[in-house]
Amino acid sequence: MPESTETKIAARKLESSTEHAKKALDAATEATKAVGQTVKQHAQVAYEVGKEHITAAAKDLGDAASATYEDVRGLAKTKADEYQDKAKAAWGDATSKAQTYQSETEEYIRQNPFKAVGIAVGVGFLLGVIFRR
Repeated sequence: MPESTETKIAARKLESSTEHAKKALDAATEATKAVGQTVKQHAQVAYEVGKEHITAAAKDLGDAASATYEDVRGLAKTKADEYQDKAKAAWGDATSKAQTYQSETEEYIRQNPFKAVGIAVGVGFLLGVIFRR
């Protein structure tokens, strides 16, 4: 059976549509690649920007922690110095009182030597009794 003109035209149209479909598919593939490349480039740029911001945030956080540490350290040193001064003052007061009591005791002993010897003997006797048990 000979092919009719209409069949030939239909076959050419079918071939032509197949070629157009292949070209459309190739164009879609190229478009997908282009979109993929664009997305990849944008993602890379976004990654780099994000990385810079994370690095800056970490540095700022470290600086803040350092500053806070220095503040706390300064406050602790101030308190330590304050308590050291109070301790020195208390030690000075205790030393002064001890020296005063010593002076008063020496003066009492000089003024009342027999009473002092009697008190010392009595205290010695009581300690002897206590420690003997």
